[in-house]
Amino acid sequence: MELIGRQLKMAANSLNQDFNRFADQYNLTGTQMSVIDFMANCDLPECDQHMLEQEFNIKRSTTTVLIQRLVKKGLVEQHQSATDRRQKVISLTEKGRELAPTVRQYIIAKEKTIKGAFSADEVKHFMKILNFIIEEGKND
Repeated sequence: MELIGRQLKMAANSLNQDFNRFADQYNLTGTQMSVIDFMANCDLPECDQHMLEQEFNIKRSTTTVLIQRLVKKGLVEQHQSATDRRQKVISLTEKGRELAPTVRQYIIAKEKTIKGAFSADEVKHFMKILNFIIEEGKND
């Protein structure tokens, strides 16, 4: 009997490895690349750390290190919120904005490859399963 969790973990690892291979040419990790894409396409000029924690389902400490590394690479900048001085917000730098279309193009191509192997109905059902697993994880 094949275990769904094991297969899902293997698929996630495979996808992460693909992202990391692509991101490596820009001296980034797949996660850093995904953050750049999220920030470039979130319809806000800046976002806070909490938004990244929620979007990527990662811990505060992980997000802090992630942001620090992107700042060090010159891809994002961190500054005080104009509306809440206790809050720090991050935004893409010019360098980050220049890289964002390349990242988006890769992500869309990868998405197209995956979805292209299945019918629209199969994709819909798979998304339903993934969303169930994600929500179950939040309840544990």
